[in-house]
Amino acid sequence: MIDEAWLDAFEDDMVRLGRRTYAVTGVPMFLVPEDLTGQNPTPPPDPEGEALAAEFEAVCAALEARHGPLESIDISRILEVLADRHFLSVPFSSLAEAP
Repeated sequence: MIDEAWLDAFEDDMVRLGRRTYAVTGVPMFLVPEDLTGQNPTPPPDPEGEALAAEFEAVCAALEARHGPLESIDISRILEVLADRHFLSVPFSSLAEAP
């Protein structure tokens, strides 16, 4: 799934998105509800969520193999790119670039 060209493009997106003025463009993000009471049944597995989690883990592993241990900023940028790529049928960041 992840080859050198794919990883190069992903890192380019990390840099490009990191240059945005977040107060102007907004930030795509994942909201994950959590039942802290433990009283509700666990929801059934979500195939889309599982695929996204697998992609996140694969990207982290590939970047660690390329650059060594990840820092917290790397994790946040990885999540930002994944959110940008998965929220809409077009990248979220392209909405800010549109006329």
